[in-house]
Amino acid sequence: YADRKTANTNFALLVSKTFTEPFKEPISYGRNIATLANMLGGGVLVQRLGDLLSGRRSTPERIKRGLVEPTLKEATPGDLSLVFPYRHMVSILEMLKAMDKLAPGVYSNHTLLYGVEVKFYSSRPALTSSLETQIKNLFAAGDGAGVTRGLAQASASGVMVAREILNRV
Repeated sequence: YADRKTANTNFALLVSKTFTEPFKEPISYGRNIATLANMLGGGVLVQRLGDLLSGRRSTPERIKRGLVEPTLKEATPGDLSLVFPYRHMVSILEMLKAMDKLAPGVYSNHTLLYGVEVKFYSSRPALTSSLETQIKNLFAAGDGAGVTRGLAQASASGVMVAREILNRV
């Protein structure tokens, strides 16, 4: 934290959706959510939680009046409820409310929400418990390999593979 550029803290909330028959186009579904966000804001949207809860879009003026200064200056004030499907929005709000019990202030009218980020996870390759593929001495680790979903898991999988390789040397 020696080179902190802001007093703000950030984190991401992931809402997963598993579809049932007959729906077979989850990638298109996610792309349409991302397309809608880009259509409404030309890129990343930012909204004050208080505005979202009041059913109104954030404006540059409302953002400026807030207690939290946005650090992503290119984000466009907008209305995330026009982008996220209802169930996703409810999940995000419920999680923020639960987190507020652990870290008071998270569920504040001044909290800034940025969106959207859509991630796609393809089929996972067949791996051993040490993350070795069916090709001997070829290991898969990290997000790019479809093995993990996030930096902490990706780092841990890399350490796991490194230990396995060292054990074989």
